[in-house]
Amino acid sequence: MFTDGFANHLSDLNSPQLQAIHDACVANLENSVKDPELREKLRPSYRAACKRLIMSEDFYDAIQRPNAKLVTEGIERVEPAGVRTRDGQLHEIDVLVLATGFRVDRFMRPMAIVGRNGTTLDEVWRDGPYAYMAMSIPDFPNLFMLNGPNSPVGNFSLIEVAELQFSYVLQLVEHVRAASCGELSVSHAAMQRFDADRREAAKKTIWNSGCRSWYLDAGGLPTAWPWTFDRFREEMSKPRLSDFEMR
Repeated sequence: MFTDGFANHLSDLNSPQLQAIHDACVANLENSVKDPELREKLRPSYRAACKRLIMSEDFYDAIQRPNAKLVTEGIERVEPAGVRTRDGQLHEIDVLVLATGFRVDRFMRPMAIVGRNGTTLDEVWRDGPYAYMAMSIPDFPNLFMLNGPNSPVGNFSLIEVAELQFSYVLQLVEHVRAASCGELSVSHAAMQRFDADRREAAKKTIWNSGCRSWYLDAGGLPTAWPWTFDRFREEMSKPRLSDFEMR
């Protein structure tokens, strides 16, 4: 139900299902927050699901309590007594929680990973990380990733994603174990084809509808799996060996 009713529609920003979700989110805000000024501060300037959706049954109630205050003014600096915002106001605090995120484009790094001919992963990912089916990189034989670049991270279950990827990798490893080859990695041609198709499909996803998020690369293009989750399951069912170099 989750996949059919929501996850599969993330790849189509014009999906009626996504519009219905957006309308429901707006209606929830309108019906739940009484103060019009607070309501407008809470109103996103982008479509629902453009950023990762956060489900909460009590946030609107909590933010309207007398001991809660929503501050949207930019931070000027942190001082011993609290946080001073750009309007000059000092907000005294006892605890400061920093939720600044992490480098989602690093993956295995800062480990030094070296492929054929001494090529390093930092060199090939200089302009941004990429991987065929989110798992294999040309000229890095027998290196396979779970939840690597372009994985389905947008409101999908990462546990299920990893399980599907692991099954896929095991099928590749079996060819090495059976002595069909000593090493294998995706070919350059297959990688280029996959990445070109991915980039074109990414333009049509909800993540490309006008918000800033950690799904976007340096050029502003969504990096997450841009197709349906059903397609991901189908792709993971059996590797296309013609896309791999086997030596």
